Amino acid sequence: MAALRQPILSLLGHVDHGKTTLLDRIAGSVRAEREAGGITQHIGAIEVTKAAIQRLCEGILDTGPFSVPGLLVIDTPGHRSFETLRRRGGALADIAILVVDVREGMMPQTRESVQILKHEKTPFAVALTKIDLIAGWRKPTGATSLKDQLARCGPEYVRLLDERMYAVSEELLPFGFSAERYDRVSDFTRNVGIVPVSAKSGVGIAELLALLVGLSQRFLKDELELKDEAAEATILERSEQRGIGPVGSVILYRGRLRVGDEIVATGRLEPFVTRIRGIYRPAPPTRSGTSKGRGLESLADVGAAAGVYLSAPGVEDALPGGLLRVVSGKEEQEAALAALTLASHPVAELAESGVALQADTLGGLEALAFECKEASIPIHHAAVGPVDGATVLMMTTVKDPTHRVVLAFNVAVLDDALPDGEEGPVKVFRGEVMYRILEEYLKWRTSRTESLSKQRRSETAHPAKFQVLPGYVFRASKPAIVGIKVIAGELRPGSRLMGADGVEIGRLRSLQKESTSVQRAEAGDELAASIEGAIVGRNLSEGDILYVALTESGARQFRTGGLSDPERAVLDEIIRIHRRVEPFWGQ
Repeated sequence: MAALRQPILSLLGHVDHGKTTLLDRIAGSVRAEREAGGITQHIGAIEVTKAAIQRLCEGILDTGPFSVPGLLVIDTPGHRSFETLRRRGGALADIAILVVDVREGMMPQTRESVQILKHEKTPFAVALTKIDLIAGWRKPTGATSLKDQLARCGPEYVRLLDERMYAVSEELLPFGFSAERYDRVSDFTRNVGIVPVSAKSGVGIAELLALLVGLSQRFLKDELELKDEAAEATILERSEQRGIGPVGSVILYRGRLRVGDEIVATGRLEPFVTRIRGIYRPAPPTRSGTSKGRGLESLADVGAAAGVYLSAPGVEDALPGGLLRVVSGKEEQEAALAALTLASHPVAELAESGVALQADTLGGLEALAFECKEASIPIHHAAVGPVDGATVLMMTTVKDPTHRVVLAFNVAVLDDALPDGEEGPVKVFRGEVMYRILEEYLKWRTSRTESLSKQRRSETAHPAKFQVLPGYVFRASKPAIVGIKVIAGELRPGSRLMGADGVEIGRLRSLQKESTSVQRAEAGDELAASIEGAIVGRNLSEGDILYVALTESGARQFRTGGLSDPERAVLDEIIRIHRRVEPFWGQ
């Protein structure tokens, strides 16, 4: 049987559902195995070896034969570790844990996670966390299996747990997933396994790890098979290591890296060619738990899957979230440069009016762009890196005020972007949870749209209709002052006026009610109107019906919405009047 590499594992789920606690428990459960080689700290990941899992499960459950050498667990839990860490062909992770709080069930970010897992076709198990908070839980004594612990807690506890578990199962059905408690599943090709877990006590951890190993062996053999192929890695970030200099943190997911290898890497401006000068990872701890020397050990080579530091000329220009590929010869080098150039192109279709996206990695940018597309949010600009003054200045020119926005995922806002910390015409939404950034923006956009609509209403002539009251002519001209009654709509000074024949008669100069100037009049109001350009007896008569004269472009705009029913009726009258002369007016 061919040798396999460790599957790369990521944790996804709603915020505060226990992803970090579960990750810490997985690491903590095997911390005692350090001396026996049970756990190795990688850059950006923790390796849990086969031996550690077998020892952890010893006396609890029979794991059967292992063909995978363990699990490489990405130690940045959540969307950022799955969505934003990419490799050629999809997500960096091979397998995932969907973390769900037993008390809260499926939440918005959980559903978002399920959609991602479905889209990426990634095998996963559900970790139903915090089961120690259900009524009837009894504190375990020492290491115990989940089965024994459930028996210890009693049938009423199991009934309550099953209720919560089947509620989660029902919520997974609309996504096309049938789910059941892992020990009740007979066919994992048809059902997702749910493992109840108490990260606090460690109950369920052994079962969860054993299930993930089993899923990996069954469904990922071809993907995990170690082959003699060119190495490929994902760039996590750039940093400076004392005594070494600039390094790139990478997770190797294919092949083997060696000191001296020529590599092509995604750069901030364009892909570049360099050569590996050194490979490093944290030095193994001593028996006392402390690290030797400077904390890093030098490696001659390393095989997938692993997280390491790479030292190479120009590595400080590597782009987080980009790719790295070992090449041999000019032909492979040119092919890799072309492929990485294509992969680093803008990840979204750009629009003339849309928001700006800034993210810490290419994968993060890709994920944010995908979520914007799902939410029908147009994108004007997308880039990796912090929000700077140039980006903010560029967004001031976007036509739609609700698009003068920067959505910043897991990046800083530089001082020159918002002088004195004050926001001007451009709004910046920044955070480390993607769906919250979008929620905040959409909420703001709704509020901003309503505010702009009210502002436009106060500044723009709206459809209105009124009658000149017989017997109330106070001045015939320069300007004409007459009594009027508003029939429909809202009348405001400054509006151009026209008669029922569509001919303009003048401009409404002012309105007075009970000798007091007013800035608006509504249906039913009776007041005095001063009309410039009107002459009573020539173009204006007592009893006349007058309308606010709209421009054709204004009429088109109002036809799309924003009017009350009475205003809409007046608009229809105005359009009919104009179409007596111009059949297509207002279309």
